[in-house]
Amino acid sequence: MTDSRLDRVEAVLETAIRRAGVGRLCPPTHAVRAAEFGAVGLSGAFLNVVLLFALLGDVPYVVSGFVAFFGAAAWTFALNSRYTFETTDRLGRRFVRYLGVCTFGYVIYTAVLTAGLRWLTLPYWLASLSAVTGGGLCNYLGSEWYALAS
Repeated sequence: MTDSRLDRVEAVLETAIRRAGVGRLCPPTHAVRAAEFGAVGLSGAFLNVVLLFALLGDVPYVVSGFVAFFGAAAWTFALNSRYTFETTDRLGRRFVRYLGVCTFGYVIYTAVLTAGLRWLTLPYWLASLSAVTGGGLCNYLGSEWYALAS
């Protein structure tokens, strides 16, 4: 997507967010950035699953999982750096920080999933949704305030 098209999509999203009243909760520009981060995250989740299943059986699942996680993290870092946060300086340092944030987000995801399934006895879909929400929120806030902050 060209930058001018992305600017138009962002303007439409910002207008919709203002009309929906989300601006009372947070600045519309932050809500747009969160939506973009979520869209990039969905593409990363898809890539993670594709890589994992492509490698399973040929290499141990731990290696498959690591490659899938790292590949998806690199993919989402590239997209978020270019489109969501528009960062182009100190990419190596930002990438290391981003990997740290994603790793912490994965720990949060695992903890919420475990708590939901073992202690709260939630249905799988609700435990998974809760875990994805917790990990994703951690990743977004960590990227916003630390890893990809301007």
